[in-house]
Amino acid sequence: MFPAQIIHPHVLSEFIHLNEDILRHKFPERKIYSNIGRPRIGLRWVVIAICVFARTQNIVWRDLPSKLRYCDFLIDQELLNTIPSKSTFHRMWMQVSEANLSSWIRMIGYADSRSSIEDLVVDSSGFEKQPGSRWRHVKWTKTLISKTSGEFRKIHLAIALPSRAIVGIHGSEAKRYDSKAFGPLILSVYQRLISRTKRLHADKAYWDEKIIGWSYQEGITPVIPCKNNSKINGIYDFIDFQVRYQKQYPGIYKKNSKNYLRAEVEHVFGEVKLQYPILRDIYAHNKHKSLLCSFLWYNHKNRIRRLNN
Repeated sequence: MFPAQIIHPHVLSEFIHLNEDILRHKFPERKIYSNIGRPRIGLRWVVIAICVFARTQNIVWRDLPSKLRYCDFLIDQELLNTIPSKSTFHRMWMQVSEANLSSWIRMIGYADSRSSIEDLVVDSSGFEKQPGSRWRHVKWTKTLISKTSGEFRKIHLAIALPSRAIVGIHGSEAKRYDSKAFGPLILSVYQRLISRTKRLHADKAYWDEKIIGWSYQEGITPVIPCKNNSKINGIYDFIDFQVRYQKQYPGIYKKNSKNYLRAEVEHVFGEVKLQYPILRDIYAHNKHKSLLCSFLWYNHKNRIRRLNN
């Protein structure tokens, strides 16, 4: 964190008010059975929103109260009675679970793409759990550390096109195959979006009989390149049809499949890694939550861009 770093009030206000409906639904006020005790600091969902915003900006707890001294709108709009202490922010952060953040990400993505979804793109990428980043070295030189090391966390994404919003997210260990994680990933996508999807784009790692069969069952055209050792079996099932179509008519397949759309998810991972926070947390579950905040911030900024356009 930079010492001169400040929280811009308009950015925080935009983040709070744009996610107000989701936050009120995800983090409702708890029932108070007695009026005895100290007065409440403010709305619970507002404190949680500030906690998540701080994680996206790489602001530590001990500096967060002082960074909010320019955000007078929190008190003027009666969102807070006073600026909470660092222990309050930390306690509220601990109450947020990975499931809450994943659901929050998907709800923003659904609100952004529910009216214009045509294609669904799935892929995964690795993120280092420790401070610093060696993933770019691992990407190009495989001699430093194995991609299946426990130091990495693999994130699987489902991107809706043309909005480029994250509509499905699933975290797993780095050694898990992409095809094995497709089931939990696709279950995280709202069924109302799947019913409107026309095509499913993925790379060869998702070439699996169950995945292609599920696509045809849902009325979705799978645009997944077959593996090099795939053979025409002559049974005339959906797998045989895909292999025949790709190998016997490669020109027609490349023209109709729009293979370049598979790169859209790589652009999303690239934008997230540019703002990837340094994980200063000690415990693994807190590191995973901090990592999810980066994807939450991407969906939020992507929604703002689309609203402004």
